[in-house]
Amino acid sequence: MIRFAKRLIGFAACIVVALVLVRFGPTLWVRIFGGGNTQWISERFSETLREKNELVVYEVEITGQETVSQDAWLLGTVQKVEMPYTFQMSFTVDLSQAVVSAGEGLVEVRLPSPSPAYPRLTVQENEVKKSDWLYPLTPERYAQIQQETEERLFAQCSENEEYRAGAWGVTVRNVESLFQSVLEQSGWGNGCSIRVVQDDSLRPEAVEESAA
Repeated sequence: MIRFAKRLIGFAACIVVALVLVRFGPTLWVRIFGGGNTQWISERFSETLREKNELVVYEVEITGQETVSQDAWLLGTVQKVEMPYTFQMSFTVDLSQAVVSAGEGLVEVRLPSPSPAYPRLTVQENEVKKSDWLYPLTPERYAQIQQETEERLFAQCSENEEYRAGAWGVTVRNVESLFQSVLEQSGWGNGCSIRVVQDDSLRPEAVEESAA
């Protein structure tokens, strides 16, 4: 009876071991031998990027003064507004659009260039100067001036090559740092490096155009 019980326990243990090998054996084999280590790291890193989603990589802040005037025939300037402001915006990267691939000891990440986002114009109201006794400035017109100023500054900053280059540089450093943290957490990253490539074909508008 005791011998039968020992055989039964041994048989059950063999089944458990077999199930573990079937479930985890291939993954462990791939991670330990050949190029599976890099492939495993790339899969984990791809999951990490999707979890992060949007990443703010660069912030812009500028100050200035917007001067808007309205002239009338024979009367000259009938309305003038001098509006000091602070303008802020960000550049962001959508990490969910990243394409991650694995090579021989190398993980390549393709990302779209940072996108301008979140414009905000703050007016120093206590310093605004208005001259409108001949042609009163309405609240609607004042709001329009602020809106047009914000849109103009947003367009200018969005196309600024220095800002765009700075945003991409920060993107590369942040992605490399994130990759390093994945390596350290996994303990499987010896000899594995990363290359970050800018690829604007991954932008949603570019994807839509190619699909059209």
